[in-house]
Amino acid sequence: MKYLMIAVVIAMFVGCEKKQLKEALPETTAQYKGNVSILLSTEKNKIAQMVPNFFWLDQNGKKISFAEFSKGKPVLVNFWATWCGPCVHEIPDLVALNEEYTAKGALVIGISADRDDDALNLVSGFTKEKNVVYPIVIDNGDLEEAFGGLRGYPTTFYIDKNGKIVKKMIGAQSKETFAKEFNAIL
Repeated sequence: MKYLMIAVVIAMFVGCEKKQLKEALPETTAQYKGNVSILLSTEKNKIAQMVPNFFWLDQNGKKISFAEFSKGKPVLVNFWATWCGPCVHEIPDLVALNEEYTAKGALVIGISADRDDDALNLVSGFTKEKNVVYPIVIDNGDLEEAFGGLRGYPTTFYIDKNGKIVKKMIGAQSKETFAKEFNAIL
């Protein structure tokens, strides 16, 4: 019985391995749907604690640079996934925070770790259902690595107006905690 349980656990881990998104999506797949885009590329930043620049497409097919998009603005970057219960629990608070802090000149950006074959449709449908209007970029693993790797989801980074990462929080947070940290960089 003990060996059977070990075999089941190993099979679960082997069976749950996800394809890299860049390998899963054909070149002809649309890169934007709703407020969701697929990561185009990432530039690693050689300056410690500075946020890496990354690129995605907007609804018009225009390439967006994080550095230009966020220039002079504090940003909350939240790494999450549709299959992550604590991540899903945070979504309503992040939606409310986005609405409140956009008026203060701040930004919320979600980075989805979903790497299924149909990640664009999966994440787009999920964000539509949850009324997520802030930008969502689907990572292929490169962006996660550029941020120094993650130990778990959700992971939230706070970036000041100069593009410096000032705080990293692992695990689900309350709206009050998000707001407290966001207020510190306004």
